Amino acid sequence: MTTSVAHPVVRSDPYATRLRAYLRERFPLFGHVLLIISYFSSNQFLAKVLTHPDEPMQYTARSAYGALTLLFFFFHLRVFDEHKDFAEDSRFHPQRVLQRGVITLAELRVLAAIAIVLEVVFAALSGPAVLIAWSAAFVFSLLMLKEFFAGEWLKRHFLVYATSHMLLMPLLSLMIFSFATRLAPWRAPPVFWLYAFVGFFVTFNVEVSRKIRAPEDEIEGLDSYSKIFGTYGAAWIVLGLRLVDTTLVSIVGYNIGVSVWFYVAVLLLFVITLGTFLRFRTHTTTRTAKALERNAGIYLIAFDLILAIELIRMHGFRA
Repeated sequence: MTTSVAHPVVRSDPYATRLRAYLRERFPLFGHVLLIISYFSSNQFLAKVLTHPDEPMQYTARSAYGALTLLFFFFHLRVFDEHKDFAEDSRFHPQRVLQRGVITLAELRVLAAIAIVLEVVFAALSGPAVLIAWSAAFVFSLLMLKEFFAGEWLKRHFLVYATSHMLLMPLLSLMIFSFATRLAPWRAPPVFWLYAFVGFFVTFNVEVSRKIRAPEDEIEGLDSYSKIFGTYGAAWIVLGLRLVDTTLVSIVGYNIGVSVWFYVAVLLLFVITLGTFLRFRTHTTTRTAKALERNAGIYLIAFDLILAIELIRMHGFRA
C-alpha cells in the first residue's frame, strides 16, 4: 500500500492553486468570514439599537454590502502589509508562499486593486454617508502603508507603532455605523464611540499577544513585545488591555440595559484570559505563549458574538 505525499505549491502550478495556498497561509477565509460576521453584527445591531431602539434586529442588503466591504478592506490591508514588510519577511520567513515567489507582489497588487474598487462600489451603493466613512478608513490605511511618513521613528517606538495602526479599528466601526444607519460617522452616539474603542483595545490585545515568545523562541533581529518589555512585562500588558476592554464593554452594556448573563459571559472571558496568563507566568513555554495568542483570537470573535446575541434577545430579530 502506498501513501501519497503532498508536494509544496510551486510557481508552475495553476494560478488558482497558488492563490489558494497564499490565502490559506496569510488570509484564511473561514477565520476572516467568522470574524466579520461577529464584528459586523455587533456593531450594526448596536448602531440600530442606539438610533432606532423600537425596531428588531435584521440583516439587509446594506448588511451584505457592508460585510463584503469589510472583507475586501481587510484583504487590501493584508496586501499593503505584504508590500511594507516584504524585505523583513524575506529575511525571517523565507518559506512563505510570497517569499518563495509562488505568488508575487504584482499579482497581489492586482487583487488589492480589484478589492478596493469593489469597496468603493458597495460604499457608493449604500449612500454618501457610507462613502464618507469608507473614505476616512481608506485614507488611514494609505497612511499605514506609508507608516505615517515616519517609519524609522515608529520602528524605534514599537508600542507607538502598534497604537497608530490599531486606531484604524474605531474608523471601521464607524463605517459599519454608517452602513447600518445611513448616517454620517460623526453622528454616532457617545455609547457607539465607546464601543468603537472597545474594538481598538481588543485588537491591540491580539497584536501584543501574537508577538509574545518564550525566551528560547526569540529570534535575533526580529522585534517582539516580550523582547522589548520582558517576557512577563508583555504578558502583563495583555492582561491590562483585557481589563480595559472588559470594563469598557461592561459600560456599554450598562448603558443599553443588557441582562446579567451578558456580564457573566464577559467576566468568564476575562477569567479565561487570566487563567492563560497565570499558566504562562508559571510555566513559560512555547505552548503557553501560543495559548495567549489563541485566547486573544477567540476573544476577538466571542465578545462581539455575545453582544450581538444579547441585542437579538432584547429586541428580537426580523428576517
